[in-house]
Amino acid sequence: MKISNSFLSKNISLLSFGFLFSLFSSFGQTFFVSLFVPFLQKDFNLSDSLFSSIYGVATIASAFTIVWLGRYIDKLRLTKFSVRILIMFSLSLLLFSQAYHAIMLFLAIYGIRLFGQGLMTHTSITSMARFFTANRGKAISIASLGHPVGEAVLPIIIVSSIAFIGWRTTFLLCAAVLLLLIPLSLFLLKSNKSYSKLRLFIPAKITTEEKQNAKSYNLIKNKFFWILAPSGIASGAIGTGFLFFQLNLGQVKNWSAEFVALAFSAYAIGSAVFTLIGGYLTDRWSAKKLFPFTLLPFFIGVLTLLLFNGKWVYVVFISGIGITNGFTNPIKNTAMAELFGTKLLGSVRSLFTTVGVFATALGPLIFGVFFDLGFNFNDIALFSLFIFVLAALNSLRILKYA
Repeated sequence: MKISNSFLSKNISLLSFGFLFSLFSSFGQTFFVSLFVPFLQKDFNLSDSLFSSIYGVATIASAFTIVWLGRYIDKLRLTKFSVRILIMFSLSLLLFSQAYHAIMLFLAIYGIRLFGQGLMTHTSITSMARFFTANRGKAISIASLGHPVGEAVLPIIIVSSIAFIGWRTTFLLCAAVLLLLIPLSLFLLKSNKSYSKLRLFIPAKITTEEKQNAKSYNLIKNKFFWILAPSGIASGAIGTGFLFFQLNLGQVKNWSAEFVALAFSAYAIGSAVFTLIGGYLTDRWSAKKLFPFTLLPFFIGVLTLLLFNGKWVYVVFISGIGITNGFTNPIKNTAMAELFGTKLLGSVRSLFTTVGVFATALGPLIFGVFFDLGFNFNDIALFSLFIFVLAALNSLRILKYA
Protein backbone atom coordinates (compact mmCIF):
# COMPACT_ATOMS: atom_id res chain seq x y z
CA MET A 1 0.00 0.00 0.00
CA LYS A 2 1.43 3.33 -1.05
CA ILE A 3 0.24 6.89 -0.72
CA SER A 4 2.61 9.17 -2.63
CA ASN A 5 4.30 12.08 -0.90
CA SER A 6 3.28 14.32 -3.80
CA PHE A 7 -0.39 13.51 -3.23
CA LEU A 8 -0.08 14.30 0.49
CA SER A 9 1.95 17.48 0.05
CA LYS A 10 -0.27 18.82 -2.72
CA ASN A 11 -3.48 18.20 -0.78
CA ILE A 12 -2.35 18.35 2.85
CA SER A 13 -4.64 21.29 3.71
CA LEU A 14 -7.86 19.73 2.44
CA LEU A 15 -6.94 16.29 3.80
CA SER A 16 -6.23 17.85 7.21
CA PHE A 17 -9.62 19.55 7.12
CA GLY A 18 -11.34 16.20 6.48
CA PHE A 19 -9.29 14.45 9.17
CA LEU A 20 -10.06 17.10 11.81
CA PHE A 21 -13.80 17.04 11.10
CA SER A 22 -13.82 13.25 11.46
CA LEU A 23 -11.71 13.44 14.63
CA PHE A 24 -13.86 16.03 16.39
CA SER A 25 -17.08 14.36 15.33
CA SER A 26 -16.06 12.11 18.24
CA PHE A 27 -17.65 14.64 20.63
CA GLY A 28 -21.01 13.39 19.32
CA GLN A 29 -20.22 9.68 19.03
CA THR A 30 -21.68 7.01 21.33
CA PHE A 31 -18.28 5.98 22.74
CA PHE A 32 -17.73 9.62 23.85
CA VAL A 33 -21.13 10.03 25.50
CA SER A 34 -20.72 6.67 27.26
CA LEU A 35 -17.83 8.17 29.27
CA PHE A 36 -20.31 10.57 30.92
CA VAL A 37 -23.17 8.12 31.51
CA PRO A 38 -22.57 7.35 35.23
CA PHE A 39 -22.39 11.07 36.06
CA LEU A 40 -25.43 11.94 33.96
CA GLN A 41 -27.51 9.17 35.54
CA LYS A 42 -26.49 10.28 39.03
CA ASP A 43 -27.11 14.01 38.52
CA PHE A 44 -30.38 13.56 36.64
CA ASN A 45 -31.54 10.54 38.67
CA LEU A 46 -32.07 8.41 35.57
CA SER A 47 -32.35 4.64 35.41
CA ASP A 48 -30.57 2.62 32.73
CA SER A 49 -33.75 2.16 30.72
CA LEU A 50 -34.83 5.80 31.00
CA PHE A 51 -31.45 7.17 29.94
CA SER A 52 -31.26 4.65 27.07
CA SER A 53 -34.72 5.76 25.93
CA ILE A 54 -33.76 9.45 25.99
CA TYR A 55 -30.55 8.71 24.10
CA GLY A 56 -32.27 6.45 21.56
CA VAL A 57 -35.13 8.85 20.78
CA ALA A 58 -32.72 11.79 20.48
CA THR A 59 -30.50 9.78 18.11
CA ILE A 60 -33.43 8.74 15.91
CA ALA A 61 -34.68 12.35 15.83
CA SER A 62 -31.23 13.51 14.74
CA ALA A 63 -31.17 10.86 12.02
CA PHE A 64 -34.35 12.18 10.44
CA THR A 65 -33.07 15.77 10.66
CA ILE A 66 -29.82 14.91 8.87
CA VAL A 67 -31.67 13.95 5.69
CA TRP A 68 -32.94 17.54 5.52
CA LEU A 69 -29.95 19.54 6.81
CA GLY A 70 -27.26 17.43 5.15
CA ARG A 71 -28.33 18.41 1.63
CA TYR A 72 -27.36 22.05 2.28
CA ILE A 73 -23.75 21.09 1.62
CA ASP A 74 -24.87 20.95 -2.02
CA LYS A 75 -26.19 24.52 -1.84
CA LEU A 76 -23.61 26.40 0.27
CA ARG A 77 -19.90 27.04 -0.01
CA LEU A 78 -17.96 24.50 2.02
CA THR A 79 -16.52 27.32 4.16
CA LYS A 80 -19.97 28.65 5.12
CA PHE A 81 -21.45 25.20 5.70
CA SER A 82 -18.52 24.10 7.88
CA VAL A 83 -18.58 27.20 10.09
CA ARG A 84 -22.31 26.84 10.71
CA ILE A 85 -21.92 23.19 11.69
CA LEU A 86 -19.10 24.02 14.12
CA ILE A 87 -21.06 26.85 15.74
CA MET A 88 -24.17 24.71 16.23
CA PHE A 89 -22.12 21.78 17.51
CA SER A 90 -20.33 23.97 20.06
CA LEU A 91 -23.66 25.45 21.21
CA SER A 92 -25.00 21.92 21.70
CA LEU A 93 -22.02 21.06 23.90
CA LEU A 94 -22.52 24.32 25.79
CA LEU A 95 -26.17 23.36 26.37
CA PHE A 96 -24.99 19.96 27.63
CA SER A 97 -22.73 21.64 30.21
CA GLN A 98 -25.64 23.76 31.47
CA ALA A 99 -28.38 21.11 31.36
CA TYR A 100 -30.22 20.72 34.66
CA HIS A 101 -33.45 19.14 33.42
CA ALA A 102 -34.20 16.00 31.42
CA ILE A 103 -35.68 18.07 28.56
CA MET A 104 -32.45 20.10 28.26
CA LEU A 105 -30.50 16.83 28.38
CA PHE A 106 -32.59 15.47 25.50
CA LEU A 107 -32.03 18.60 23.40
CA ALA A 108 -28.30 18.53 24.13
CA ILE A 109 -28.00 14.87 23.10
CA TYR A 110 -30.06 15.60 19.98
CA GLY A 111 -27.71 18.47 19.12
CA ILE A 112 -24.42 16.64 19.55
CA ARG A 113 -25.70 13.57 17.70
CA LEU A 114 -27.00 15.72 14.83
CA PHE A 115 -24.12 18.14 14.41
CA GLY A 116 -21.34 15.88 15.70
CA GLN A 117 -21.85 12.24 14.85
CA GLY A 118 -23.96 13.14 11.83
CA LEU A 119 -23.03 16.39 10.10
CA MET A 120 -19.34 16.67 11.07
CA THR A 121 -18.68 13.26 9.51
CA HIS A 122 -20.99 14.11 6.61
CA THR A 123 -19.00 17.29 5.89
CA SER A 124 -15.68 15.47 6.04
CA ILE A 125 -16.55 12.58 3.75
CA THR A 126 -18.71 14.50 1.28
CA SER A 127 -16.01 17.13 0.71
CA MET A 128 -13.37 14.44 0.13
CA ALA A 129 -15.57 12.42 -2.23
CA ARG A 130 -16.62 15.48 -4.20
CA PHE A 131 -13.27 17.23 -4.59
CA PHE A 132 -11.08 14.22 -5.40
CA THR A 133 -11.51 11.96 -8.41
CA ALA A 134 -8.52 9.69 -9.21
CA ASN A 135 -7.49 9.53 -5.53
CA ARG A 136 -10.98 9.65 -4.03
CA GLY A 137 -10.56 6.42 -2.06
CA LYS A 138 -7.26 7.52 -0.53
CA ALA A 139 -8.66 10.91 0.41
CA ILE A 140 -11.72 9.41 2.13
CA SER A 141 -9.55 6.87 3.98
CA ILE A 142 -7.14 9.54 5.25
CA ALA A 143 -9.99 11.79 6.41
CA SER A 144 -11.74 8.81 8.02
CA LEU A 145 -8.68 8.04 10.15
CA GLY A 146 -9.96 10.73 12.47
CA HIS A 147 -12.55 8.28 13.80
CA PRO A 148 -10.19 5.54 15.09
CA VAL A 149 -7.72 8.17 16.33
CA GLY A 150 -10.52 9.72 18.37
CA GLU A 151 -11.58 6.32 19.70
CA ALA A 152 -8.01 5.54 20.75
CA VAL A 153 -6.98 8.88 22.26
CA LEU A 154 -10.02 10.73 23.59
CA PRO A 155 -11.27 8.27 26.26
CA ILE A 156 -8.05 8.69 28.28
CA ILE A 157 -8.14 12.49 27.94
CA ILE A 158 -11.84 12.82 28.75
CA VAL A 159 -11.81 10.45 31.74
CA SER A 160 -8.85 12.38 33.19
CA SER A 161 -10.58 15.69 32.53
CA ILE A 162 -13.79 14.57 34.26
CA ALA A 163 -11.76 13.44 37.27
CA PHE A 164 -9.97 16.78 37.59
CA ILE A 165 -12.55 19.41 36.57
CA GLY A 166 -15.88 17.57 36.40
CA TRP A 167 -18.13 16.57 33.53
CA ARG A 168 -19.79 19.96 33.02
CA THR A 169 -16.52 21.86 32.64
CA THR A 170 -15.25 19.11 30.35
CA PHE A 171 -18.17 19.77 28.00
CA LEU A 172 -17.35 23.50 28.15
CA LEU A 173 -13.76 22.78 27.11
CA CYS A 174 -14.98 20.62 24.21
CA ALA A 175 -17.19 23.50 23.05
CA ALA A 176 -14.20 25.86 23.21
CA VAL A 177 -12.09 23.44 21.15
CA LEU A 178 -14.72 23.46 18.40
CA LEU A 179 -14.80 27.26 18.35
CA LEU A 180 -11.02 27.28 17.93
CA LEU A 181 -11.48 24.85 15.04
CA ILE A 182 -13.40 27.50 13.06
CA PRO A 183 -10.43 29.73 12.12
CA LEU A 184 -8.24 26.66 11.60
CA SER A 185 -10.80 25.12 9.22
CA LEU A 186 -11.08 28.34 7.21
CA PHE A 187 -7.30 28.56 7.01
CA LEU A 188 -7.00 24.96 5.79
CA LEU A 189 -9.67 25.38 3.13
CA LYS A 190 -8.39 28.71 1.84
CA SER A 191 -4.72 27.71 1.91
CA ASN A 192 -5.45 24.64 -0.22
CA LYS A 193 -3.43 24.86 -3.43
CA SER A 194 -6.53 24.18 -5.50
CA TYR A 195 -8.82 26.52 -3.54
CA SER A 196 -9.99 28.27 -6.70
CA LYS A 197 -11.15 24.90 -8.02
CA LEU A 198 -12.79 24.12 -4.68
CA ARG A 199 -14.78 27.36 -4.81
CA LEU A 200 -16.04 26.55 -8.29
CA PHE A 201 -16.74 22.93 -7.52
CA ILE A 202 -18.85 23.43 -4.43
CA PRO A 203 -21.68 24.12 -5.00
CA ALA A 204 -22.16 22.96 -8.59
CA LYS A 205 -24.87 24.16 -10.97
CA ILE A 206 -27.87 21.90 -10.52
CA THR A 207 -30.76 21.41 -12.94
CA THR A 208 -34.39 21.05 -11.89
CA GLU A 209 -34.35 17.39 -12.96
CA GLU A 210 -31.24 16.71 -10.86
CA LYS A 211 -32.87 18.36 -7.86
CA GLN A 212 -35.93 16.12 -8.25
CA ASN A 213 -33.79 12.99 -8.57
CA ALA A 214 -31.99 13.91 -5.34
CA LYS A 215 -35.20 14.12 -3.29
CA SER A 216 -35.27 11.45 -0.60
CA TYR A 217 -38.42 9.77 -1.89
CA ASN A 218 -36.87 9.49 -5.37
CA LEU A 219 -33.53 8.25 -4.04
CA ILE A 220 -35.32 5.50 -2.13
CA LYS A 221 -36.81 4.33 -5.44
CA ASN A 222 -33.35 4.24 -7.04
CA LYS A 223 -31.97 0.74 -7.63
CA PHE A 224 -28.51 1.86 -6.49
CA PHE A 225 -29.91 2.72 -3.05
CA TRP A 226 -31.18 -0.83 -2.61
CA ILE A 227 -27.84 -2.24 -3.73
CA LEU A 228 -25.85 -0.26 -1.15
CA ALA A 229 -28.22 0.22 1.80
CA PRO A 230 -28.89 -3.37 3.04
CA SER A 231 -25.22 -4.09 3.80
CA GLY A 232 -24.91 -0.85 5.76
CA ILE A 233 -28.10 -1.53 7.69
CA ALA A 234 -26.97 -5.08 8.53
CA SER A 235 -23.47 -4.13 9.73
CA GLY A 236 -24.71 -1.02 11.56
CA ALA A 237 -27.53 -2.67 13.48
CA ILE A 238 -25.74 -5.93 14.28
CA GLY A 239 -22.41 -4.29 15.06
CA THR A 240 -23.94 -1.74 17.42
CA GLY A 241 -26.03 -4.44 19.06
CA PHE A 242 -22.98 -6.58 19.85
CA LEU A 243 -20.95 -3.58 21.04
CA PHE A 244 -23.78 -2.35 23.25
CA PHE A 245 -23.98 -5.73 24.98
CA GLN A 246 -20.26 -6.55 24.87
CA LEU A 247 -19.93 -6.72 28.67
CA ASN A 248 -22.92 -9.08 28.80
CA LEU A 249 -21.19 -11.21 26.17
CA GLY A 250 -18.06 -11.17 28.33
CA GLN A 251 -20.02 -12.42 31.33
CA VAL A 252 -21.47 -15.30 29.30
CA LYS A 253 -18.01 -16.24 28.02
CA ASN A 254 -16.31 -15.69 31.41
CA TRP A 255 -14.21 -12.79 30.08
CA SER A 256 -13.45 -10.03 32.56
CA ALA A 257 -14.65 -6.48 31.92
CA GLU A 258 -11.00 -5.38 31.93
CA PHE A 259 -10.15 -7.85 29.18
CA VAL A 260 -13.14 -6.80 27.08
CA ALA A 261 -12.17 -3.12 27.42
CA LEU A 262 -8.52 -3.83 26.58
CA ALA A 263 -9.38 -6.03 23.60
CA PHE A 264 -11.46 -3.19 22.16
CA SER A 265 -8.18 -1.69 20.96
CA ALA A 266 -8.24 -4.42 18.28
CA TYR A 267 -11.37 -2.74 16.94
CA ALA A 268 -9.65 0.65 16.61
CA ILE A 269 -6.51 -0.85 15.07
CA GLY A 270 -8.47 -2.94 12.57
CA SER A 271 -10.59 0.06 11.62
CA ALA A 272 -7.59 2.37 11.13
CA VAL A 273 -5.47 -0.08 9.12
CA PHE A 274 -8.27 -1.22 6.82
CA THR A 275 -9.53 2.31 6.28
CA LEU A 276 -6.20 2.99 4.54
CA ILE A 277 -6.17 -0.38 2.77
CA GLY A 278 -9.74 0.14 1.57
CA GLY A 279 -8.87 3.55 0.17
CA TYR A 280 -5.84 2.24 -1.68
CA LEU A 281 -7.69 -0.74 -3.17
CA THR A 282 -10.63 1.44 -4.13
CA ASP A 283 -8.45 3.68 -6.28
CA ARG A 284 -6.80 0.63 -7.82
CA TRP A 285 -9.83 -1.58 -8.57
CA SER A 286 -12.90 0.68 -8.11
CA ALA A 287 -15.37 0.67 -5.23
CA LYS A 288 -18.02 -1.18 -7.20
CA LYS A 289 -15.81 -4.27 -7.54
CA LEU A 290 -14.90 -4.30 -3.85
CA PHE A 291 -18.25 -3.50 -2.26
CA PRO A 292 -19.62 -7.10 -2.17
CA PHE A 293 -16.68 -8.13 0.08
CA THR A 294 -17.09 -5.48 2.80
CA LEU A 295 -19.08 -7.72 5.17
CA LEU A 296 -16.62 -10.63 4.95
CA PRO A 297 -14.43 -9.69 7.98
CA PHE A 298 -17.50 -9.20 10.18
CA PHE A 299 -18.91 -12.52 8.93
CA ILE A 300 -15.64 -14.31 9.85
CA GLY A 301 -15.66 -12.65 13.29
CA VAL A 302 -19.22 -13.75 14.07
CA LEU A 303 -18.56 -17.27 12.73
CA THR A 304 -15.49 -17.52 15.00
CA LEU A 305 -17.59 -16.38 17.97
CA LEU A 306 -20.17 -19.06 17.17
CA LEU A 307 -17.77 -21.98 16.69
CA PHE A 308 -14.92 -21.45 19.16
CA ASN A 309 -14.17 -20.50 22.77
CA GLY A 310 -11.24 -18.74 24.40
CA LYS A 311 -10.16 -15.14 24.85
CA TRP A 312 -8.57 -15.00 21.41
CA VAL A 313 -12.07 -15.42 19.94
CA TYR A 314 -13.14 -12.00 21.18
CA VAL A 315 -10.05 -10.37 19.67
CA VAL A 316 -10.88 -11.91 16.28
CA PHE A 317 -14.54 -11.00 16.66
CA ILE A 318 -14.08 -7.36 17.68
CA SER A 319 -11.34 -6.77 15.12
CA GLY A 320 -13.68 -8.22 12.46
CA ILE A 321 -16.22 -5.51 13.25
CA GLY A 322 -13.51 -2.84 13.13
CA ILE A 323 -12.07 -4.15 9.84
CA THR A 324 -15.49 -4.16 8.18
CA ASN A 325 -16.24 -0.63 9.40
CA GLY A 326 -12.84 0.66 8.27
CA PHE A 327 -12.87 -1.20 4.95
CA THR A 328 -16.45 -0.13 4.18
CA ASN A 329 -15.94 3.59 4.77
CA PRO A 330 -13.89 4.53 1.69
CA ILE A 331 -15.47 1.83 -0.48
CA LYS A 332 -19.11 2.68 0.22
CA ASN A 333 -18.63 6.44 0.01
CA THR A 334 -16.66 6.14 -3.22
CA ALA A 335 -19.33 3.80 -4.61
CA MET A 336 -21.94 6.49 -3.92
CA ALA A 337 -19.92 8.96 -5.97
CA GLU A 338 -19.44 6.42 -8.77
CA LEU A 339 -23.11 5.44 -8.93
CA PHE A 340 -24.90 8.71 -8.14
CA GLY A 341 -22.32 11.27 -9.27
CA THR A 342 -20.90 14.10 -7.15
CA LYS A 343 -23.16 17.07 -7.92
CA LEU A 344 -25.75 16.16 -5.31
CA LEU A 345 -23.63 13.84 -3.23
CA GLY A 346 -24.60 15.74 -0.08
CA SER A 347 -28.25 14.82 -0.57
CA VAL A 348 -27.36 11.19 -1.31
CA ARG A 349 -25.08 10.86 1.72
CA SER A 350 -27.67 12.57 3.93
CA LEU A 351 -30.15 9.81 3.19
CA PHE A 352 -27.58 7.06 3.73
CA THR A 353 -26.45 8.71 6.97
CA THR A 354 -30.04 8.84 8.20
CA VAL A 355 -30.53 5.16 7.40
CA GLY A 356 -27.21 4.30 9.08
CA VAL A 357 -27.92 6.24 12.27
CA PHE A 358 -31.41 4.75 12.44
CA ALA A 359 -29.92 1.25 12.08
CA THR A 360 -27.44 1.84 14.91
CA ALA A 361 -30.24 3.15 17.11
CA LEU A 362 -32.38 0.07 16.45
CA GLY A 363 -29.57 -2.48 16.91
CA PRO A 364 -29.48 -2.50 20.74
CA LEU A 365 -33.28 -2.45 20.86
CA ILE A 366 -33.57 -5.51 18.59
CA PHE A 367 -30.94 -7.37 20.63
CA GLY A 368 -32.79 -6.51 23.85
CA VAL A 369 -36.06 -7.85 22.45
CA PHE A 370 -34.34 -11.08 21.37
CA PHE A 371 -32.88 -11.56 24.85
CA ASP A 372 -36.27 -10.92 26.46
CA LEU A 373 -37.76 -13.61 24.18
CA GLY A 374 -35.21 -16.13 25.45
CA PHE A 375 -32.66 -16.12 22.64
CA ASN A 376 -28.94 -16.21 23.53
CA PHE A 377 -25.79 -14.86 21.87
CA ASN A 378 -25.31 -18.03 19.80
CA ASP A 379 -28.83 -17.70 18.41
CA ILE A 380 -28.21 -14.05 17.52
CA ALA A 381 -24.84 -14.91 15.96
CA LEU A 382 -26.46 -17.55 13.75
CA PHE A 383 -29.21 -15.15 12.73
CA SER A 384 -26.59 -12.47 11.99
CA LEU A 385 -24.70 -14.81 9.65
CA PHE A 386 -27.92 -15.45 7.74
CA ILE A 387 -28.55 -11.69 7.39
CA PHE A 388 -24.96 -11.13 6.22
CA VAL A 389 -25.31 -13.77 3.51
CA LEU A 390 -28.52 -12.17 2.22
CA ALA A 391 -26.97 -8.69 2.25
CA ALA A 392 -23.82 -9.90 0.48
CA LEU A 393 -25.81 -11.69 -2.23
CA ASN A 394 -27.83 -8.51 -2.77
CA SER A 395 -24.67 -6.41 -3.04
CA LEU A 396 -23.37 -8.62 -5.89
CA ARG A 397 -25.80 -6.76 -8.14
CA ILE A 398 -23.37 -3.83 -8.13
CA LEU A 399 -20.98 -5.84 -10.34
CA LYS A 400 -23.31 -5.22 -13.31
CA TYR A 401 -22.20 -1.58 -13.21
CA ALA A 402 -18.49 -2.15 -12.49
